[in-house]
Amino acid sequence: MSWICRQAGNRFLPLCMMRKTICLKVLYHPATCVGNQRSLMSKEFYCNSEWQGRLNDSILSKVTTEILLTQLFLQFDKSGAATAIDMEVFSNKVQEVHPTQLHLVENLLKRFRSSQQALSVIDSMSHALIRAYLELDQTDRLIPILQQKIAYGIFPDQFAFCLILDHLIKSNNFQGASKIAIEIMLQGVEPHPSARLLSLYSCGRYLAEHSQTLLAPFTEDDKPELPEGEEEYVVVKFVPLHNFDDHFDITDEKRLIGRTLAFLSSPSESSPVYRSYNLIGLAMAEDCNKLLDYLREFLRQPTDNNTFHREVLDTLSTCLEACKSRSEVIEREPGMELKEDSEYNSRHTLEDRQRFIDEFEELKPRLSATPLLDSSLREDTEELVMKGLATRNETDVKEYKTQLKNWNIQRARNIELQERSLRLKERQQALDEKIAELTDKEALLNYFVRQNEISLGLMNAGKPKEEKAEEDDFEYIAEPGKRGKKR
Repeated sequence: MSWICRQAGNRFLPLCMMRKTICLKVLYHPATCVGNQRSLMSKEFYCNSEWQGRLNDSILSKVTTEILLTQLFLQFDKSGAATAIDMEVFSNKVQEVHPTQLHLVENLLKRFRSSQQALSVIDSMSHALIRAYLELDQTDRLIPILQQKIAYGIFPDQFAFCLILDHLIKSNNFQGASKIAIEIMLQGVEPHPSARLLSLYSCGRYLAEHSQTLLAPFTEDDKPELPEGEEEYVVVKFVPLHNFDDHFDITDEKRLIGRTLAFLSSPSESSPVYRSYNLIGLAMAEDCNKLLDYLREFLRQPTDNNTFHREVLDTLSTCLEACKSRSEVIEREPGMELKEDSEYNSRHTLEDRQRFIDEFEELKPRLSATPLLDSSLREDTEELVMKGLATRNETDVKEYKTQLKNWNIQRARNIELQERSLRLKERQQALDEKIAELTDKEALLNYFVRQNEISLGLMNAGKPKEEKAEEDDFEYIAEPGKRGKKR
């Protein structure tokens, strides 16, 4: 048993050994050891009966996971590709793969992503894979897969985002949940209402528990420097043009969380909780001009429709102190630029940073004198999230069940079309073989009639074909006095 487990992480096991590994390890499966922790989503939302019922499908019930996994690897090794339908069927069986074999699944995803068949990928493949990793309690492996979309090609749908976030919240993994919320923000698409609430709750909890590290004061200039030592020239496919797009290129965790909070709290007029997180998000994302404009507008006409929590003022002061700045604009010779240079040059100057801090400190006493909310932002957030999820529960469950049903119908239709295509291909291949056979028989029957023609063809078979030389039909420019003659 120990030898099998050691080998499982390093090589592809034979089918008999894979079955043995799964049987021996099932009693120690990590998913069976998860404690009873709080779940924000209702139990009905998971639709476990409908989801498990898909295994009783006439197609999936006949599939053996180990055999299909082996066949997919052989297919990739032989032709370099596998059909999107086969990958979708396999994704519905991933939960039967032992965690020590998940590197094989990830290898298949990478190979499929780099093939032409990835253009016809089926949406349910990503959803099934995500649910399988959640059932195996492998969120540590799932999060990097979702972050590396170019390598793996896994794009969660609205229901998958809700399932991931609820699973991470239930495990008190708010850092992982905030990473999922960041992925929602990077997509730039209006999030699902339940996913918005779960993401807001996750980022708020993560910020509250790690505020000292996320909002640490910025004191030292971290200007990027060229590495010391002898220069080394390497061959690259293309010369990178480093351009900081201020979205996908952001690597600072504080700014990513800020962008996410500002994105999730876009309907700021609906609740003081949204407005409070919107202000915090703008400050963390270092979008100071928008932050100060909103505060000035609030001071002109402070009402209950645009108020926010009083504790946000201290958080804003801390965020502005943590705002990074640049001391100069970095300019280097072509080919010597660093990727970090464009990010550094996009920062505020030292003068602008200090101006933002001073202006906020001037506004802070006036803001404190306005009728702000003295209640706890965390408690109000929990109340908002629980009420919002309860309101959406019935609609979400109905939509999710409909989606699962549609995916099952689509799978059956896709497999029927694929089988029809394979039958046509087999009939065409059989027809071609029959035509070739009849052609050989015809040549044999007509041998004596066409003996001379066949003999001549055999004699000329080994001779190289003579290429007809093209005649030059251009005017030859000769020495003076003799021009105009043909060459």
